[in-house]
Amino acid sequence: MSIPRRAVASLVFLRAEIPGEHPSATVLGEDRMGVGVVIDPGRILTAHYLVMGASQVEVTALDGRIEPVETISLDHESGLALLTVGRSDLEPAHLSDKHVRPGMPIFLLSSTGEQERCGATGHISSVEPFEAFWEYMLDDAIMTTAINPGLAGGPLLDGHGRLLGIVTLGLAAVGRYSLAIPVELFSRRRHLLESGEPMPADERRAWLGYYVQAHEETVTLTGIVSGGPADQAGLERGDVVLSVDGDPVTTLRELYNAQWRKVAGQPVGMQILRDEAIQVIEVVSGDRYDFYS
Repeated sequence: MSIPRRAVASLVFLRAEIPGEHPSATVLGEDRMGVGVVIDPGRILTAHYLVMGASQVEVTALDGRIEPVETISLDHESGLALLTVGRSDLEPAHLSDKHVRPGMPIFLLSSTGEQERCGATGHISSVEPFEAFWEYMLDDAIMTTAINPGLAGGPLLDGHGRLLGIVTLGLAAVGRYSLAIPVELFSRRRHLLESGEPMPADERRAWLGYYVQAHEETVTLTGIVSGGPADQAGLERGDVVLSVDGDPVTTLRELYNAQWRKVAGQPVGMQILRDEAIQVIEVVSGDRYDFYS
């Protein structure tokens, strides 16, 4: 499969500096590198965790010019970020309007440095639900057989160089080596990212600030975000979540669906098992946008 030059030109390398006191720095680091894809002149789409909390972000285009990022818009629900730069001559990728289906040939682009560009080819292995341990869930994550040869945040493209998604994670499952957020999700939420305005309060999901794993119909807290709502309410690592607001929980999807019936600021009732005793702990949910601003 040949890679159209237009697609290569749309890739940018990015470097972000995050203050050490930012809540994400202890997990994601203070110096982050990744890639992004130009979708409009002066606008770049990437993975949100690469620039979350950044005090400074710079992007390097194919011609080697380094540009400071002027604005950053985060969407915690989709996991995407939209960056704006002063240049208006960057080559944009075309967003695909095709239905993504298993078996489609694809390629992904990435970089390991400012001037290097690399890619990999493969196929879409599945489009399926995905739940992550950091209070994040996708209904239609794109799984591929291609192994990302570089940094995260780059484009997943079809055979004509049209943008299908943003590659955010590497996976260990056979035949499912990379995960991409579908560009369709960006298209549905584009107005929120482009507006630069805060997300409406009634659209901000209840956020508790924990890390969680599910195994054999048991959901266990594996970590607590320091200073977050779960921490303040007294939830602890090792707590087994039995129910949320009375709804039984055996999977991450059940946990998140129950939790996200509430919006940020509303209380969430957590029935947990700790040291062979059942407890009910009410957590006043937080606003992830404010906490990680």
